[in-house]
Amino acid sequence: MIAKPIMPARERPFRKRQSSVRAIVLASLLSLGACVTPVAPTISADGDYRGSTTRFQVLRRTCPRPGLLRLSVRNATLFYPWAGQFIQVSILNNGTVSGSLPGVQLTGTHDTTIIQGDVTDGQCGLHFTLTRLEN
Repeated sequence: MIAKPIMPARERPFRKRQSSVRAIVLASLLSLGACVTPVAPTISADGDYRGSTTRFQVLRRTCPRPGLLRLSVRNATLFYPWAGQFIQVSILNNGTVSGSLPGVQLTGTHDTTIIQGDVTDGQCGLHFTLTRLEN
């Protein structure tokens, strides 16, 4: 049988401290790993949509008329018709929709199947709801 060497008394506390430090470092690293924020899944809005608009503000006779819409989203961008122009609308991964022309603002939300929002120039306003078409 091989005998273990006896450690001098002054080295024993150092070894205990070293194992305690290792345990603290390991516990700290594990707790930091638990604090990582999970990444939200990306919502892709690309596809074809159909829907309608309704008025919520009319202060001029020349306000755009409500009606039916059929729009395509490509590369998270759609072009919304407004008074003979097109608003370039960005569809962001966080569920928001936004775009503008000088004096006109479009804001809204989207999920995997529905895009909805409001377009206004301060005197005319339309609310729209678009539903994704199945391919």
